[in-house]
Amino acid sequence: MEKNQRNPQGPINRSTCVKHLAIFTQPFLDLVLNRQKTIESRFSRVKCAPFGAVKVGDIVFMKESGGLVLGEFIVRDVISLSDLANNDLKMMEKQYGKQLCSSSDPLFWESRQGCRYATLMHVSKVIRYEKPYPFPKKDRRGWVVLHEVN
Repeated sequence: MEKNQRNPQGPINRSTCVKHLAIFTQPFLDLVLNRQKTIESRFSRVKCAPFGAVKVGDIVFMKESGGLVLGEFIVRDVISLSDLANNDLKMMEKQYGKQLCSSSDPLFWESRQGCRYATLMHVSKVIRYEKPYPFPKKDRRGWVVLHEVN
């Protein structure tokens, strides 16, 4: 099943859009911040955020694993896929591999074998913060839907 949302017309309303905290490892964090990686992906074996939780126009804060929040981006498009099979991963590699910068990790596709859910978020309006900041997060989740960010 595939769900694709398109960018709404007009500016993003920062006070009403949902905000998310995404944990990144290198080199993928720098690839997004340098605008080389134009699609952020999250894969899982179980249905969990960001699957079904992220929408077009949402803000994603980018935190380095074990480090600081270094920047943010706006979600331009979302593709949510469920009931994935290995053939789906091969299709995704051909169609989105370059935008995902999957070649930066030789085990990128192999490590996603067995995942049933995928969320592909087209990245736009990337901002690298001049003054990165800490975010108090103690659990192991790689994605958190935030209710309120100051």
